Amino acid sequence: MNGEKTTKGMEMFKVKLTGHDYRYEVFQILNLFFDKSQLDFNSSDSWDIESVLDLNRNAVECNIYKDGDVFIKKQIKLHQLDKKDIKNAIKMAILNAAEEYTGKKMPWGILVGIRPTKIVHELERNNYEREEIRDYLTSNYHVSYDKALLTIEVAEREKRYLTKKENSVSLYIGIPFCPTRCVYCSFTSNPLGKNQRVVEEYLDALIREITATLDCLNEKNINVDTLYIGGGTPTSLTSEQLRRLFETLSSRLDIKGLREFTVEAGRPDSIDEEKLLAIKEAGCERISINPQTMNDETLRRIGRNHTSEDIVEKYELARMIGFKVINMDLIIGLPGEGVEEIRRTMEKLRVLSPDNVTIHTMAIKRASVLNEREYSDKSLSAERMYEIATEEVRNMGLYPYYMYRQKNMVSPLENVGYCKESTECIYNIQMIAENISIIAMGADGVSKLVFEDENRIERVANVKDVGEYIKRIDEMIENKKRAIDIISK
Repeated sequence: MNGEKTTKGMEMFKVKLTGHDYRYEVFQILNLFFDKSQLDFNSSDSWDIESVLDLNRNAVECNIYKDGDVFIKKQIKLHQLDKKDIKNAIKMAILNAAEEYTGKKMPWGILVGIRPTKIVHELERNNYEREEIRDYLTSNYHVSYDKALLTIEVAEREKRYLTKKENSVSLYIGIPFCPTRCVYCSFTSNPLGKNQRVVEEYLDALIREITATLDCLNEKNINVDTLYIGGGTPTSLTSEQLRRLFETLSSRLDIKGLREFTVEAGRPDSIDEEKLLAIKEAGCERISINPQTMNDETLRRIGRNHTSEDIVEKYELARMIGFKVINMDLIIGLPGEGVEEIRRTMEKLRVLSPDNVTIHTMAIKRASVLNEREYSDKSLSAERMYEIATEEVRNMGLYPYYMYRQKNMVSPLENVGYCKESTECIYNIQMIAENISIIAMGADGVSKLVFEDENRIERVANVKDVGEYIKRIDEMIENKKRAIDIISK
C-alpha cells in the first residue's frame, strides 16, 4: 500500500487493469469493501491493486501489493472464454483478494445490483433441481448458503404469480408530492409546502396522460393486469383530487377485473378518513402505510412530521374501513438507530400484525439529503438489526415473496417483502421478475416494455421534473402511444 489518504483520512488504493478494460466490474466489487473516494483508476506510475486477464494462460488474477511486492494473489482458471464467464472470474478473483485483505465476507458474493431470483428462474427453465441451484449460486457467484436458500425460497413464491393473461400489461401511476421530504429520499418527491399551486396543474396533465394511455390500450385490446399508484405520497392529494383521479380510471378501466389494485398511502401525516374512503370506494383492496420506524426520535430526525402513535391510529382506521391487505415498510440503518430501536419497532409491529412487511436496508443515494450531508455512518449493527427484523416477521407468520438489491446500502444486504399466506403484492413481483410490460404514467415514470422472446427490455421514460412534465405533456402522451404501439405488434 502507498500510504496515501483521502480527504476524509481513509486509505487510498491505486487500481490497475492489465489485459482487459472491465473497469466498471472491478469497481463494483472493490466498492463493496472500500468507499469510492478511496479508489483511483487513473494512476500510471504505481498501483496497489492489479486485476489481470491473461488469455495465454487462460487465467485471471487479482494482486494486492504492499511496499512494491505482491502481498495477496488470487488466481482463477478460465474454463470458458465467453465474455460473461471472463467478467465473473475477474470479479471473483477481486472478491477473494479483498475478502482476505479486509477480513470481511460478502454474503452476496459477486452479485451486485441485480435481481438474484432471475438467476433461479433461468436455472429452473434449464431443469436444475433445488439443490443444484443452491450449489450453482454458492460456487459460481460465491453467494453464502443462507442467501442462496433465501433466493430460492423467494423465487418459489414468485413463480406462483408469474403467469399472466395474454396480451396484457400492468400500470404504474406516480404522484410526486409529499408532505415534507425525508432525509434519505432520492425519489421524485416535491414537498407540498412549495408546490401547492402546481398540484392541480400536475393532476390535469396526469389525467390527460392516463386518458390517452387507457384509450390506446383499449383500442389495441390490451388487458390491464395490475394497477399500482405510488410516489411520492399519493395521499398528499386531497380526497377530492383522489376521487377525480379514480373517476378517470374507472371511466376507461374495469377496476373489478384487475388482479390487484394498490395505492401507496404512505405517510400517516397525509392520511385521513375521507382519503381512505375515497381509495376504498374506488375498488382498491391493498394499501401501504409506511412507518419506516416506530421510534419517535428517529421520525423527527429523518424529517417526518408525525409520531408512532399517528401510525397506529391511521393503521387502525384503515382496518376499520375494511382494506384486505395492508403493507408496512421498514428501513434498517436509519441515522441514530441500533439494535434496541429495531427491537422496539418490531414489538409495535407485532401488535398491529400487518399483512405485508417490506424490510429495506438503508441505501445512500446521490440525490438524498443524507448524501448531501456526507452521511457516512455505515452502521456495524445493521446486519444484526436486519437479523432481528427478519426473525420477527417470520415469527409473525410472514414469508419472503419478493427481493431486490441496491447499490450503496449501509450493509451488503437486501430488500425483502414478507407476506401472510396469499397476500403477495403481484405488482412488486412483476417489477422484479420483469416478465410483463409496465406502462408508467406521471413525472419520472419509466415504462418497461418486455420482449420475452428476444430476452430484451426497452425503457421509455417520462421527464423527471414536474414543471417540465406539465409543459411537455403532449410529448409524454405521444411517447406512450408509440410504446403501446410497439408492444401491440
